Amino acid sequence: MRDKFPWYFFEKDDYEAAWSDGILTVDANVILDLYRYNQSTREALLAALESFKGRFWISNQTAKEFIKNRRVVINDSRNDFDKAKKPIDDLEKALSTAVESIRACRVIPKELSTSLEEKIRDACQAIRGGIDEERTKVPDYDKEDEIVRRLEVALAGCIGAEPDDLAGLLKEAEKRKNDKIPPGYMDDAKDGVGFAGDFLMWSQILSHGKEKGTPIILVTSETKEDWWEKKSGRTLNPRLELLHEAFQETGKKILIYHTDQFLRLHQERTDGKSDETVLEEIREYSLAREPAVSVRQEVDASGTTSNRGRLRISIARPVKNFTGTGRIEPNFLRPPAVAAKLIDSPLEAPDVRIRANTGTTFNFNIHVHSNEQGKMLPVGDYLLEYEASCGPEDQNSGEELVEE
Repeated sequence: MRDKFPWYFFEKDDYEAAWSDGILTVDANVILDLYRYNQSTREALLAALESFKGRFWISNQTAKEFIKNRRVVINDSRNDFDKAKKPIDDLEKALSTAVESIRACRVIPKELSTSLEEKIRDACQAIRGGIDEERTKVPDYDKEDEIVRRLEVALAGCIGAEPDDLAGLLKEAEKRKNDKIPPGYMDDAKDGVGFAGDFLMWSQILSHGKEKGTPIILVTSETKEDWWEKKSGRTLNPRLELLHEAFQETGKKILIYHTDQFLRLHQERTDGKSDETVLEEIREYSLAREPAVSVRQEVDASGTTSNRGRLRISIARPVKNFTGTGRIEPNFLRPPAVAAKLIDSPLEAPDVRIRANTGTTFNFNIHVHSNEQGKMLPVGDYLLEYEASCGPEDQNSGEELVEE
């Protein structure tokens, strides 16, 4: 089997060859995240990238996306400090209301409510001071950008050239998007040619790997299913199509890691142990970037008056309720009636309430709510069967079906 599927099976020598002699490359968000992390995490990741100097290479597409988004990320990171203060402001507003309610109870001594108010306001002030102190530790990237300076040294002579046939690559990206060939088809909602970004990077990485004839380590911040095999909301491994295509194009195996996986392995190889505090921060950013809900539609039958199939809805973190949106293609002449029922869910999921509706001729929504007080819908895949129709007997309102 190994001789038939060499791109799938990895031996110890394969890992050693990639880490010791292979090319290291990253997507744009891996290096943009350096502006988002705190100092210790930023330094740990930068040092790991720098250790591959001479073998650290990025595609032209990655470099362009870094340049395009750098200022935006820096500005957003600065704004995070103000965002952190808003919940404190909200707490103090709620505190005032709570204190007044306590004081309205005449049997309660005023000293108790006053003490409560003073302690919480003191705590809020201390937290504000801590946030301001952390703000002072963030480098002033307008005056001196150490991240750019160190990346320029680590990447000297190792940034890919603009592809010769960009128009042809964009056509190929469009075709792959329509055929749902990874990577990048999950970006079809991006403006302009943004949907092609992942494929452009991928094709440039494979071209460089073929030219150099060495294994590749790709570090990505991507979490979507056009990069990773997922089951019940959990990531299993890189998409097998990517591993296969990389081997076909370059003759070498490719290792694909999330940022935290790469850094953990690097730390274990160099220091013998990993820094869990640093890795946890990276995971938190990765989780925040991943959409809480992702939807995949499977159509069994479609026409101008009927559309029938399933929505497979994956949720990445526990929620009280979620909504999945399906498309109606071809579009109906008027908004249809929609019925839906749940046919599969995680084993630990509570009873749910389903509601399906639409007010348009081109899409519909299915709403799933936990039917048990205080019980969340767990991470995993929810498979819902739906039917949208606008026959003469139908009304333009959704039906509700309650299923387990």
